[in-house]
Amino acid sequence: MMIRRWVCLAAVASLLLGGGVAAAAARPTPTPEEQAKVFARMLTRADIPKSLMVSPGIEYTMKAHAGQHQSLCDKNGRDIQGRETDLLYQVELGETNVETDPIAIEQKVWPYASTQQALREWQYIEQQAKLCTGRTAWRGESGGGNIQYLQNGRTSLTVDGRTGIWIWIDSRKRATNSDNEDGGYYVLYLVKDTIQSVEYDYPDAKGLPFAARAQVDQLAWRLAERWIDTY
Repeated sequence: MMIRRWVCLAAVASLLLGGGVAAAAARPTPTPEEQAKVFARMLTRADIPKSLMVSPGIEYTMKAHAGQHQSLCDKNGRDIQGRETDLLYQVELGETNVETDPIAIEQKVWPYASTQQALREWQYIEQQAKLCTGRTAWRGESGGGNIQYLQNGRTSLTVDGRTGIWIWIDSRKRATNSDNEDGGYYVLYLVKDTIQSVEYDYPDAKGLPFAARAQVDQLAWRLAERWIDTY
């Protein structure tokens, strides 16, 4: 998965396991009850259009430790990302096998201490996202070289009167030992005191039809609106 390769998403805590977090956090680690309330508002299988062909398989992750960054894209070996933060909730569905079933969709929620702090981080991410454009080289986990094509823009749908950000990444092999060609389409919104994203990963050889992209746009918007309705 393109974007997820750039951020370590090892599960340090899981709703399913009800685990705590060993690493020290800059703010109190959410209790299992608080975690459950957040995950109950996030992505479910019922939210995903069948035409996106996301297979069974689901993972809930909560990370509460310093040193995390919201990764936007990789530009010639440089990770374009947000500023450091210390709390992330993630729900991922699909990708039962990275080789034979790479299609996946995930929602991330990055909570901040206040709406003002979330807005400041959003304004920074707005500037960073503009760097995700053009043709760039990328060396995958297998060591082979790939060419990536990056695009970004603003969503037509708004949340609280504010447009979101979309980032589109696709990859083309240029060596036999390169990783599989795949693509990622990423939609972000500022939602009250959080920044939220929906990422759709797909086999790039099949491309990303306009209809599929529109469905991801709609899904990200619906999830953001649902969050506001239950705020």
